[in-house]
Amino acid sequence: MLTQILIVIASLLPCVTSFRSFQHRIPNGDYVPHPCKPNNIWEGVGHFLDEGTGFRNPFGEDFEKEGKIWTEALCRKDSDGDGLTNGQELGDPDCVWKENDLPSRQRGLSHPGICDPWDAPTCFSKNVTHPKYQNQEEWMRDMCKPKEFVCPGLNESDVHTLNMSLPSGTKVPAKPTTYMCQIYDFESLVPAGDYHLIAVEPRLDNKYVMHHIVLFGCTDDQVASDPFECGMVASEKCQQFLSVWTVGLAGECFHPETGVRVGTHGFKRMAMQFHWNNPDSRSDWVDSSGMMLHYTANRRKYDAGILLTGLQIFVLPPRQPTTTVKSTCTSSCTSQKFKGPVYVTMAWNHMHYAGRKMTIEVYRNNSALTYLSYEPIYSYDSPQVQKYTEHPIQLLPGDEIVSTCHYDTSTRPHSTFWGEATSDEMCFGFLTYYPKSNMDDSYCLSGGPDISYCDPTTYRNCSDLTKYANPAWVNTSSVYQSLQNNCRPFTPCLQECVDTIVDLKKNDPCFQDAMYDYIKNQMLSYNPLGKDIMARFSSCEREVYKALNSRSTQ
Repeated sequence: MLTQILIVIASLLPCVTSFRSFQHRIPNGDYVPHPCKPNNIWEGVGHFLDEGTGFRNPFGEDFEKEGKIWTEALCRKDSDGDGLTNGQELGDPDCVWKENDLPSRQRGLSHPGICDPWDAPTCFSKNVTHPKYQNQEEWMRDMCKPKEFVCPGLNESDVHTLNMSLPSGTKVPAKPTTYMCQIYDFESLVPAGDYHLIAVEPRLDNKYVMHHIVLFGCTDDQVASDPFECGMVASEKCQQFLSVWTVGLAGECFHPETGVRVGTHGFKRMAMQFHWNNPDSRSDWVDSSGMMLHYTANRRKYDAGILLTGLQIFVLPPRQPTTTVKSTCTSSCTSQKFKGPVYVTMAWNHMHYAGRKMTIEVYRNNSALTYLSYEPIYSYDSPQVQKYTEHPIQLLPGDEIVSTCHYDTSTRPHSTFWGEATSDEMCFGFLTYYPKSNMDDSYCLSGGPDISYCDPTTYRNCSDLTKYANPAWVNTSSVYQSLQNNCRPFTPCLQECVDTIVDLKKNDPCFQDAMYDYIKNQMLSYNPLGKDIMARFSSCEREVYKALNSRSTQ
């Protein structure tokens, strides 16, 4: 199978790589907004198709005439005839930008090849040179069509739909990134019974702020009547992934032999997590988006589940055309998690706008077996969902699942952190599988220097990864007591503090090298005592470094 996939991929490469290499030859070439799809980027700026390739649009024709480089003549030209120069539309109004420089402006951009406002009568009537389209109206009506959601199971007579959404007029906070959650009582919203959820569609109210929606299953009876701000999961008891929608997807249709068990013998409570992206921190946005849940009492053969793979806690350096991070769901992890074979029916990758390429690969007995996903050209706005309807891919206990993410930060002046905001980055893969009874878990993630949370052999002899995030444990630990007794926050440095920290770093593997970086992140992110502990460490940072290095050379 691996050979067959590689042959198909190789045949596609000439078609999909035609525009990527040119993005960095124009200012903000990888951030040009889609005129009629909020939160989307027009990837192939010089092409009629938003994803690139094929016939060139007016700007693409002018770019070609200038030798495919950004010149002052190209900058000062108004390719689309809307009264703004190409430089004004792309953030280089003074026509001084050079390749590998940062543009003078990175906001308020518009498309240099599409007359704007794109739906104004004068723009609609502009002729275009394309065998399919006579004018901009025909072209843009085609490009602005929403993606069609196709799911054959919805044609069955016994399929019902439940609309779950935020209350009308829910206020979007005036900050760049917000995670808002609401918990719903599924049992009280549908007739009593045992059902399968077979498809999920988004109900988008405010497309200008909506980044993604996650549907979680809850394992308790908690119900929140009002929306509340949350984190990456809705709550400690609502962490089971049921479905995920993000910009560029039309919805999720489960394999015809599978469904997510809900109701009497399944999830009775559900939570939705909404990620709002509000980069201008506007205070006047509201939203009442949600999801349409299609369910049936005609249950399928198998219960389905979703496994999240990938990496947390990483930093990408600035101005680098290629940076790669990797995560492994190890053989030890799958041996623990899998009770038997599971079959992957769908896989898709998730990075943000610095993401350029991503793969999820399966290894068996230390040999590459197959790809679950392979995107040589990744586009955040157009996720490529890999479906295995006819031939689901079998995973066995002991297999390794390796997620590899490639990024381009060449236009970013500062480091990019792993995080929740769209300007941050992620490296996640979502795998839909069956039967859920053979793996009742939603996560197989790595953190920091490829520390696999479920595999103690990757802990570098650190006995426990989670205790340092627990304030109750830390407050009573001998480590914290010693730091309190011998070290002061920040300054001055006491000799007894130097001795305490040196002893800790020499004898406790959790405070050595890369593990210390991970533990430090855990304490600062999740433990109220973390800042105090790090302040005491910092009081003798130089002295500890000297002591450790002088002793290592003796």
